[in-house]
Amino acid sequence: MLKQLLKPLDENDIFLSTATEQITWKELDDNLDKKIEKLKEHGIGPHLVFVIQENDKTTLDDLLWILASIKNGGSASNAESNMTKKELDFLVRDSNANCVIRSNNIEIVKDPALGPTILHTNEIFRGMTSGTTVKEMFEIYPYFWTEQEHYESEVDGKTLLGCTTGSSNRFFLNIAPEMTKDERVFFIQPSGFVSTYSPYNLLRTYQLGGRLHHLNNGDDIAYEVEKVKPNSLMSFPNAVKRIIDALPEGKSSIKYFELSGGYTPEPLIRDIERKCNLVAMYNMFASTEMDCVMHSEYRPGDSLDNFYGFTPPTDTPYDVKIDEGILWYKYGNLDWRTDYDKFTEKDGKWWYNGRANDDFLIVKQGVKIYTGIIEGIALDVEGVESASSCEEDKLHYLIYTGDANINQVASKLEELQRWKRPHEIYHVTDKLYYSGTKVQRRKLPGIVKSSDTGIISHMNFKDHNLI
Repeated sequence: MLKQLLKPLDENDIFLSTATEQITWKELDDNLDKKIEKLKEHGIGPHLVFVIQENDKTTLDDLLWILASIKNGGSASNAESNMTKKELDFLVRDSNANCVIRSNNIEIVKDPALGPTILHTNEIFRGMTSGTTVKEMFEIYPYFWTEQEHYESEVDGKTLLGCTTGSSNRFFLNIAPEMTKDERVFFIQPSGFVSTYSPYNLLRTYQLGGRLHHLNNGDDIAYEVEKVKPNSLMSFPNAVKRIIDALPEGKSSIKYFELSGGYTPEPLIRDIERKCNLVAMYNMFASTEMDCVMHSEYRPGDSLDNFYGFTPPTDTPYDVKIDEGILWYKYGNLDWRTDYDKFTEKDGKWWYNGRANDDFLIVKQGVKIYTGIIEGIALDVEGVESASSCEEDKLHYLIYTGDANINQVASKLEELQRWKRPHEIYHVTDKLYYSGTKVQRRKLPGIVKSSDTGIISHMNFKDHNLI
């Protein structure tokens, strides 16, 4: 079930690394085979294996257990150790896992003799959704299905939805000719272990015969980038910003960017251009439910319209339309469905305007404010890593993470029109800010206000008109 599109240039090349560990392509098969022997000793074959990282750090073994489970004919899922026991128990139970692996220890939670727990012969990973559009915690994440299998497969009468690597891999195959012999695709990964980006980058690296360097919280980002010299970065905009902010002035080795899973503010694009040897940047519009629908390509010197304006999809195996400003899609004879993403059509391109049910705030007298504008101002403050503008009970909040002082953030927000400024500003920790890998914008004010820990500072921002 492990599939390669390109072979590594040299078996002695590093395949996977962290700040403290590494493994070569030559060492990989032996490592996976030993792990498979352990799985078989416990009766694990075409079953779901749940991998939990230990001590809030993702190790090589955590990532390699995912590959070993797939190579063994089964499937994998994952979670971070900083979740509560209640959360982890729910995820393990809801994923229908047969065993849990933590720190190389295998714990059987469901008798493998009762039968396989993978839902399809081609299932290799079952990933958590962000919870922003669907109620189900898990969706099938069948990376290597063919398009026909992907869009028509059913299990127990239910059509399976989930990503394939097809659309997104075309991006890297398109830039592959631009890379020299010594420049095989080399990702640096800032995404947490719970993110589906983590196994996605892992599997993509395997496919492309490249190298993946995984960053953990607490790593010296600038040092790691200088040490390993990656040429590609693929992640959420807030994770990319964290790396870019940490880089010194000058030009880093990173040339290719893929950003997805959130709005990318213009200041971040300009910082990338200033600090990196940028060749191409891709803005990807995708979801677990519908794969990569479309992307845009931006290169130095281009208009930013090339980044923010998507070319309407024409070569997808599903139908896509904009109806009253909302993007809808369907597979074959299935019903039309939507994640309530807002788009406008202009100059032959589709322009993303946020989520209809999440990204606008009614602040004063029915006036709607796009959160991306406010967040873009906050993100322009040095030291702000992530920011969310959100509303609860007619009060407007700005909640952010990073090292920036709250007074600096407040001063920057005074650039906004008075009626756009938030009522309250919260400076919080990452652990409080994120739910999984994405921000639950509508829930965030309640989470923050009800928390006894995780709030670094709080300010009533009074220089504005009250509602």
